[in-house]
Amino acid sequence: MMLWRRVVIGGLAALALTGVASGKTEALLPTRGVLIGGVSLADVQLGDSPRAVELAWGTNHMSCGNCRLRTWLFIYPNRPAGAAVAFDRGQAVAVFTIGQPSGWRTAGGLWVGARMTAAHSSAGMDRSDCAGYDALSRRDGDVVTSIYTRAGSVYGFGLSLAGRPVCQSPERLLSDTPATAIAWSGR
Repeated sequence: MMLWRRVVIGGLAALALTGVASGKTEALLPTRGVLIGGVSLADVQLGDSPRAVELAWGTNHMSCGNCRLRTWLFIYPNRPAGAAVAFDRGQAVAVFTIGQPSGWRTAGGLWVGARMTAAHSSAGMDRSDCAGYDALSRRDGDVVTSIYTRAGSVYGFGLSLAGRPVCQSPERLLSDTPATAIAWSGR
């Protein structure tokens, strides 16, 4: 009986430490983010406040020291990939992937890492040459949805406000100092 009581108390203590017992769990960058064209990327929308972004993706982010706009970087701890959000006047004006986050896809089923085919490329999409990748973009109202490609494969995704650059993700992350690798393109 004494052993059982210790097991139960230990289990409850573990739950309390992780926040599960209190109902408070830290949001994390999703491992399988979904781009809904013109709407959201992994549940973050343009116009979201920093607080709304932290509610969706958590507080485990870094600030980009070399970016023109306030930009938060959410990097997976075990790989040089993730996502970022750029803010202007307290609102998200761009949300985009960093690196090549496997498991991310569009709502239509186009996965990061998939080969781009004529069926995926739309004649209505504009092409931009970015540093180390291309952006295929389509405007829906005030939102520009981009599919980043590299060497004929899907590299990532982005949403930006019309008039903002579509070339936003970094060419390459440095493992220890990703903030120094971010370069905001003037396109």
